[in-house]
Amino acid sequence: MATCPRCKGHLTDSHRCPRRPIFVAAEVVAAGVAGGMAGFLLVFAFDPNGRQISDMESLMSVVIGACLAIWVNRALRS
Repeated sequence: MATCPRCKGHLTDSHRCPRRPIFVAAEVVAAGVAGGMAGFLLVFAFDPNGRQISDMESLMSVVIGACLAIWVNRALRS
């Protein structure tokens, strides 16, 4: 069986070379940034008391939003 000159994988009719690691990393970072911003905006929009958001709430919303966005992105790409 022939091999792909680029990735050295089996060259079948449905062959697609894996994406380069830099593009995968850029996609993960972009998903994380977008998810973090969305998490922060959701906490800011739905703050029930209209009070100031504490630093811990902000940090948790950004981290959880980023993790969820990355998880969804990776799940949909597989």
